[in-house]
Amino acid sequence: MTLKLAIATSLVLSTQAIAQNSIDTIIEKYNVAHCKSELSALAKDIIGEKKHRLLVSNQTSKGDFESLLVSGVLEYKDRQSHITFSMSHSGGHCDVAYKESFAVKNPCIVVREEVFKKWLFKGKLNDQTHVFSHKRDNKFVGYMTSTKDGSYCLVSRQKTAS
Repeated sequence: MTLKLAIATSLVLSTQAIAQNSIDTIIEKYNVAHCKSELSALAKDIIGEKKHRLLVSNQTSKGDFESLLVSGVLEYKDRQSHITFSMSHSGGHCDVAYKESFAVKNPCIVVREEVFKKWLFKGKLNDQTHVFSHKRDNKFVGYMTSTKDGSYCLVSRQKTAS
């Protein structure tokens, strides 16, 4: 009985630890003054209900200028990804963005069908890197880069909201 109670308590505490690292908690803890709703909406859209851990990498606030950089990890069923949320406010204008990167142990041709199937092909940066844009949101861009031997694919996605 004591073991079950200890396990249940640790599960509740670990869930709370994850919740305490949400972007809204960071906004409150670091007294972010500008672009709060834009940053929160973008993070909720990207993170949803997925497990995640976030860490403030940098914060600057000088007069009307404010910036925030938040890095973290986002857990999917089959992988983890590195994520970064950035916010800057200057002259009454907000710029909010997110970037996410993960590796897949498949050739990029396979990943193309899984991750970017419905995205529009925009072009190549070189022989290994292809660029895509979301067909309903041109501020959502994706990149695929193949390793030299073609066995892995590095995937990056970024979205801006201004």
